Amino acid sequence: MANIQYVNEFYLTAAEVNAQEEMPLSRLVTLIIDTATAHANSLGFGYAHMMETNTSWVLSRLSVDIDRMPGVNRSYRLVTWVDCVNRLYSDRLFELQDAESGETIGWAHTTWMAIDMTTRRPTDLMSHTALVEVINDEAGFGGVKSGKLQPLRDGATGYSYTFKVSDIDVNRHVTTRRYIDLITDLWPLDMYNECRVSRFEIAFKHEARYAEEAVTLMERHAGEENVYDTEIKIGETACALARISFKKR
Repeated sequence: MANIQYVNEFYLTAAEVNAQEEMPLSRLVTLIIDTATAHANSLGFGYAHMMETNTSWVLSRLSVDIDRMPGVNRSYRLVTWVDCVNRLYSDRLFELQDAESGETIGWAHTTWMAIDMTTRRPTDLMSHTALVEVINDEAGFGGVKSGKLQPLRDGATGYSYTFKVSDIDVNRHVTTRRYIDLITDLWPLDMYNECRVSRFEIAFKHEARYAEEAVTLMERHAGEENVYDTEIKIGETACALARISFKKR
């Protein structure tokens, strides 16, 4: 019988934390992607299988709700399962646990597409029988799934960045990690000393590539304190839209 849940246990070392002795948001998102990949590999619809059919998994949307970011020198557990599948999209959920106390400290929701590597168009996910067979829509989920994000208005502030060799992944476009770092770098260190990220959501709109120059913009979300909308653009094209929420420590 297929393993409908996958568990990734990890220990957070000092080399992997930030100035607050916590896992950076980009590292957590990378771990979420790696855990999804490992589960898919174990079930036969991972990277190698997709390459045989000239397709590749692409992350379309992600949201993370965090009660407490993983801290240094402690063990944690990330549990994942497939929540639903339709012709174009598959939703995968995650539960982040403190492995030492058993406490749930975070949740994540991701939406994936499988694209044709030649045409860059989505393919039919219902043809992947192994994927459909492991749907687990009865598991509890304590987070909030991704909502709709809008482009920023004129006048938003930010900074420019030219993508480097280290920003490029196996598909030859900019890594998710770099997008997250560009967004979190919008605020100074003092902000993270005083506040922690409590929720983050992002929608990927357009692939960015090596040597392209992007602008990362930010504005306060209307009517909410410590909630900000952000956008990464190349020219007039939005590559990613995101919303980040902070809470006082």
